[in-house]
Amino acid sequence: MSTAPLVRDPSTSRLLDDGYDLAIQGGHLIVRKVPYVTPSGAVAYGCLAYPITVSGDRINDDSGDHRIWFVGEQPCDEHGRVLPAASAQVRPITKNLAAEYMLSSKPPSGYADQYAKVTSYARILSHPAQAIDPAVTATLGAGWDEVEDGLPFVYRDTASSRAGLAELNSKFQGHKIAIVGLGGTGSYILDQVAKTWVDAIDLFDGDFLDNHNAFRAPGAADIEELRSRPNKAEYFAALYSHMHIGITAHPVDLDEENFSLLDGATFVFLAAADAESLPAVMAWLSGRGVPFIDVGMGIEETDGRLSGLLRVTTHFPEDHVRPPRPPAVARGGVDDYDRNIQTADLNALNAILAVIAWKKHLGYYADHTAAVETLYKVFTGEIRNVEAG
Repeated sequence: MSTAPLVRDPSTSRLLDDGYDLAIQGGHLIVRKVPYVTPSGAVAYGCLAYPITVSGDRINDDSGDHRIWFVGEQPCDEHGRVLPAASAQVRPITKNLAAEYMLSSKPPSGYADQYAKVTSYARILSHPAQAIDPAVTATLGAGWDEVEDGLPFVYRDTASSRAGLAELNSKFQGHKIAIVGLGGTGSYILDQVAKTWVDAIDLFDGDFLDNHNAFRAPGAADIEELRSRPNKAEYFAALYSHMHIGITAHPVDLDEENFSLLDGATFVFLAAADAESLPAVMAWLSGRGVPFIDVGMGIEETDGRLSGLLRVTTHFPEDHVRPPRPPAVARGGVDDYDRNIQTADLNALNAILAVIAWKKHLGYYADHTAAVETLYKVFTGEIRNVEAG
């Protein structure tokens, strides 16, 4: 991870002054070498852990949730009785580290800061151990480690650590995603993919960013940027590189002369409006066993209101039977007489449906259907899955 060391808050500094051994790993503060009593009555050392709140590169001195998690065996008192504050609850911290127990002891007024929280739970665990061996202590000597987690971000992903999703999110690692077309739908696909742990993201678009693109894309483009008419792939690569490293812009439209730029992609999103080029790139990807999703929308104005269809079609190597191809209007194609009506909310929904289908393919979300296509009808609000066969 290409981040500067975290700036410590007052509580972590006080804990170090007291002699606690601390580490930052997987978005959690880990207090190491805390003595406790095992079910067999032995004195052992475990770890306390809880997710921290970070603003940029600064740890906030916010106790937040009163709970804390414990890495070790079931903690007991000196008589071998289970501590009432401890209950079995697995919490993933990193792919290879998980806590087995949750401790819950909330004072009436809560904890004033992280220092009060850590020292309180350290006492709950260590006092029974000290009743057996008065020499044991949780303050064996100050230690501070920031263990790099290898995530492809400029700053730390504490959203995943707070939710305990480290193990699930590791499903994204090792993947290189290509997004072809950075218009309304493609830019929203990027917005979602950039928040995952994929290793790399390649962006393809030969067009310029103009006002109409800005009004159908996430975020808010600066007027000076619009005046310079940047290439869309380069603009969005620069924007999302503020968060995710490994984003590469290819300011070109894909055709049979440059399909090799997709080499190494493990998954592809096709969100370009040019329907004429789709069959060729689809055939190229299918021939190489590369899974991909193509999206499209057909929106029309009737009696002063908009209606139409959004479509997400999956093309995975394990799918052997494809449904009938949808009409061109739902494929996102544009002709000389088509108004090509799109709105930011429908672009975003089309993108979200595509990203959810991709995450189901990776096993991130539960999926009990054999759907190869998802259709959203604006008029009825119905989302319909079309299964293979």
